[in-house]
Amino acid sequence: MSKLSETIDRKFIDSITLDDEWEIESDTGWVPVTHIHKTIEYVEWELSTCDGLDLVCADDHIVFDDKMNEVYVKDLIPYKSYIMTINGIQMVTHVKKLDKSSNMFDLTVDSDDHRMYTNGILSHNTTTSVAFLLWLTLFSDSQNVAVLANKGSLARDILAKYQLAYENLPPWLQQGVVSWNKGSIELENGSKILASSTSSSAVRGGSFNCVLLDEFGFVPANIQHEFFNSVYPVISSGKTTKIIIVSTPNGMNLFYKLWMDALGKKNGYKPFSIHWSMVPGRTEEWREETIKNTSIEQFRQEFESLSCDTLININGESIPIGTLYEKFSEEEHNV
Repeated sequence: MSKLSETIDRKFIDSITLDDEWEIESDTGWVPVTHIHKTIEYVEWELSTCDGLDLVCADDHIVFDDKMNEVYVKDLIPYKSYIMTINGIQMVTHVKKLDKSSNMFDLTVDSDDHRMYTNGILSHNTTTSVAFLLWLTLFSDSQNVAVLANKGSLARDILAKYQLAYENLPPWLQQGVVSWNKGSIELENGSKILASSTSSSAVRGGSFNCVLLDEFGFVPANIQHEFFNSVYPVISSGKTTKIIIVSTPNGMNLFYKLWMDALGKKNGYKPFSIHWSMVPGRTEEWREETIKNTSIEQFRQEFESLSCDTLININGESIPIGTLYEKFSEEEHNV
């Protein structure tokens, strides 16, 4: 899944902690809500769908398109964009910036995917991928971290989530802050974290302890190879450097090769995946409903880590080409 357009820099002016009885409906069922946050005033945007669902929100409120990509409301195009709703995929018929501002309210959703329905429109409130980076920079001195994504705006959004997580820590866990902006952060213990798009020059000349490549499968193929040819030797020179590559499948590109080689223990990466059935609330009924609202190919790519354009059908069963290749390669070698 691809994500977002510009960084989110939410400024809360008040927060309320809720008890265990509060829940909100999402595409995976009812999920707990732990906090309500009141923000400073933001310019209002108005969104409507073809079946009459309406939402007033900030410009960077996140919804999901028909391929489950995260999209800002301000980037939707009437009669061309489609989004996920409680009634399935719906065409966007109206998007307008209003001439007024108001306080917004964010919810902290206690679920793995952090999705929720707002006025029947599937929305997103945060991600948990920053937890490791937050721990690393807080509890280890002089850590240099780079967050790179297929779009610079997505990388900055991840950094914004890091900032939000930091702000919600108790004071005794926080470090002093030297610099704090949309593109980089420096803490008093010497740890730094920057956000940028994945490119051949993104972190050239730098020395990094950890590099996170988000949605690497959606980085253009030429950039993927340029990055590894020119930048990887620099960031991998340290003995303790960590490189984390996260993505959903997107065809037979470099990410696909790295993943297949990791499964075959042909490189130094440790493969890790989460199957949809491991997420609480996702049952066979949820799977069937999701397929009805999207397609079997999309479900396989987004939830079963199978790239839809690398599947072939054998006796009624869809098999990844890479898996079949590995099988035939082993048989030929054994012969």
